[in-house]
Amino acid sequence: MQIRVSEVEFEMIHSRASQAGLSCSELFRRNALLRPLPKRTTKIAIQTYVELGKIGNNINQLSKAANTAIALGQKPRIDVGKLEALGELLHQIRREITGCDLSQLGDEDEEDENEDEFEMA
Repeated sequence: MQIRVSEVEFEMIHSRASQAGLSCSELFRRNALLRPLPKRTTKIAIQTYVELGKIGNNINQLSKAANTAIALGQKPRIDVGKLEALGELLHQIRREITGCDLSQLGDEDEEDENEDEFEMA
């Protein structure tokens, strides 16, 4: 099958195929057959996801310290509401960065994702 496109159209098609990690032929097949294009997650997005996970784990440790202080009848030295909000925001950002597609992450990173649950008394 052959098609004719202008130089500008060719560049646009080639660029879109490259961004999707596909050949131009595969891009046309997927579009013609209405199959979804694969989601691409950049290495920097994955690295950012991992770093935010580490920050989230630190927040979780602060939450546990605050819960321990509360359990001992002491006033925690942090604003618990702000800590909870920050934890939820980090969790949301991590998911948005990767498009909620955890299949591109390693087993270790998936475990980090499960450890992100922030609990406050």
